[in-house]
Amino acid sequence: MNDIEIDSGISFEKFQRLLRATPTSLDAYLGTTEIDVSLLASTKTTVHVRSLLIDGNGTPRFNDLADRMAAEIINYCIPRSDIESARELDARHDTKHIANLYRKAARLFTHLKTSGEGGELLLYLLIETYLGIPQMLCKMPLKTAGEMHFHGADGVHCKFDESKDNLCVYWGESKLHKKMSKAIGECFESLKPFVQPSGGSKSAERRDLELLTDNLDLCDSTLESAILRYLDPDDVKFNQLTYRGAALVGFDTEVYSTESGPLSNERITQAVATAASSWIGSMDYYMKKHELAEIEVELFCVPFNSVEDFRAALFEELGLQ
Repeated sequence: MNDIEIDSGISFEKFQRLLRATPTSLDAYLGTTEIDVSLLASTKTTVHVRSLLIDGNGTPRFNDLADRMAAEIINYCIPRSDIESARELDARHDTKHIANLYRKAARLFTHLKTSGEGGELLLYLLIETYLGIPQMLCKMPLKTAGEMHFHGADGVHCKFDESKDNLCVYWGESKLHKKMSKAIGECFESLKPFVQPSGGSKSAERRDLELLTDNLDLCDSTLESAILRYLDPDDVKFNQLTYRGAALVGFDTEVYSTESGPLSNERITQAVATAASSWIGSMDYYMKKHELAEIEVELFCVPFNSVEDFRAALFEELGLQ
């Protein structure tokens, strides 16, 4: 009876319907580079390198990417039921309810100059766009103060593995730093407690799982009920809950330098491929240092011309400057 109930309530297709992005959502802003990941062959990490594309004037599109990200803050910050309610009200009246949700979402971002929330928003978009794994928990509305960051993982996404009847939780961590090694080291250090759970009431992931249980909002009661079984430590389905990582590291690089002449996407791709060997070396070092080699991790690597400028551009688009 229980197997029939679960089969009717949860499926890969239902999870796909929760996505807000398509596989091509960011294709105008970010290009991909194939790199040699042989150093990571002894790990279960998959690396996705995405560099900024340039416009027709030879300028990296970090300002445009910030603008594109700002357009996603309702999906990122606001629970699904609130969005559906606003849509229904606006269908009968006007557009002010959706507009109010945008203002509400923007107010949730901190004004702190060193805020990591831009990286968290970008990671959300990368996971939804390129991995096709939907967000399960809107954590921004759970902050107790606008100028505070929420604690715990930077993101919580889930997918369903039908072949094993497993619910896979992807704990998200993002770090944007000027130095590449600092971004990678801090990212893996933050990710470790979530993907290597110790169990018990004081484990790193327990509070986020409780938040997910209390705030699951998918506008699908049947799917919600099925997922809650996997999140309940007293249910046998809890033993089929698996933890994985989804991470973003962003850092300053010279791949966008114009000293050798005008930029082109081809030049950037070649420069990224050349520089990536040192990045992979750092990834391998910190992956093993934090004992993550046996954990499935989807790692996005995004080189910037200036992380600080990118953060400032997003602040401006959100009206925080």
